[in-house]
Amino acid sequence: MKKVIALDFDGLICNGLKECILVSWNGYDGKDVSDFSAQGLEAIPVEFCERFKHCRNFAKHLGHFAVPLFDYTTPIATQEDFEAVYQSINSDVIDEFTKNVTAYRHKVRREKEAEWLSSHTLYPGMETFLTTIDLPVYIVTAKDGDSVMKILSSAGIQFDESQIFGEQKMKIEAFRKITDLSGIPPHELHFFDDNILNVVEAQKAGYSAYWATWGYNAPDHIHIAKENSVSSITLSEFLKNHLGVLDQ
Repeated sequence: MKKVIALDFDGLICNGLKECILVSWNGYDGKDVSDFSAQGLEAIPVEFCERFKHCRNFAKHLGHFAVPLFDYTTPIATQEDFEAVYQSINSDVIDEFTKNVTAYRHKVRREKEAEWLSSHTLYPGMETFLTTIDLPVYIVTAKDGDSVMKILSSAGIQFDESQIFGEQKMKIEAFRKITDLSGIPPHELHFFDDNILNVVEAQKAGYSAYWATWGYNAPDHIHIAKENSVSSITLSEFLKNHLGVLDQ
């Protein structure tokens, strides 16, 4: 029986925190693309950057990045806390934020591609892993597919467009498509993500799912993982195939 691997992108393959902070602040605030720079990052209030870094641990999609913009003060210690704050923000405000940030990201990618690419860093060992693994690999991510393709290509990693499922709020839908295309049962799709909620959802749907602990997470997520009997894995263990799921 063949198997396939499905990977998240930001927080698993790539660290794009700087880019996320810049596009969120600049895109919503109507900044020029020239502000997408090291100087532009330094000009962003420290309070926002720290709040964003904390909230990033709980975020599943671009809309979630609005939380640190519209709520600087409410204590957020758990996933439940974060969701409560997010739900308190008007949906029209979230939609406007998402639209503006997406447009800004696309503009920066077009007009300042080198600087945009440099704001993303692959985690150590990922380049070798992605270019040497023998199993079919898909990327299922909330990030847009074009951005993923450009980042990987800049690192010399070639992925076919059909292998990337971008802008996925509900990753389960992508998994269904992948298993149908591959002709495999759900448990033969092995999914790795740093977002514990995505992992729990995938596991409950019958997929083999693993929590990657080298990305974005919070102490509360350890309890969620234990409550749902989720297998966790470090970057070193992943690259060494500690769980034995990366073999043919």
